[in-house]
Amino acid sequence: MQNYEHSVLLDESKCTGCTTCLKRCPTEAIRIRDGRATINSERCIDCGECIRVCPHKAKKAVCGKLAGMDRFKWKIALPAPTLYGQFDNLDDVDYVLDGLLKIGFDQVYEVAKAAELVSAYTRLYLKTEGILKPAISSACPVVARLISLRFPSLEDHVIHMLPPM
Repeated sequence: MQNYEHSVLLDESKCTGCTTCLKRCPTEAIRIRDGRATINSERCIDCGECIRVCPHKAKKAVCGKLAGMDRFKWKIALPAPTLYGQFDNLDDVDYVLDGLLKIGFDQVYEVAKAAELVSAYTRLYLKTEGILKPAISSACPVVARLISLRFPSLEDHVIHMLPPM
């Protein structure tokens, strides 16, 4: 399994060891040790279920700072349609798209357009002779990790296409 940066962070000072997250984790990545939750990074798929169910807010999503973009060769923003709804009286989405370029992104490509490309490729792929069925989309990295961890017999069914991220 490849190494990557996880998006779930545990604040041990807030954890009471209540086991709510342990019971809801789909990959059994959480254990209680010394009265506190611990997350096994090799089993965690970053689904965020533990963040959602923790009654003590001991888990949170890791968010990168914009300054962290400098470590990447290409900085591409993929704004989802929901981004535009956060602005009152937004008459033209180009204001938001131009703003993303001005804060340091090299390219801005709307998720809706990327989804159209992914859908078109998927339709072509499904017409390919000899592909294994069911064909499983690779668009969601959480699902791809879940399959590799819990259902490895289905790994050959995942469409060989990098998700737009």
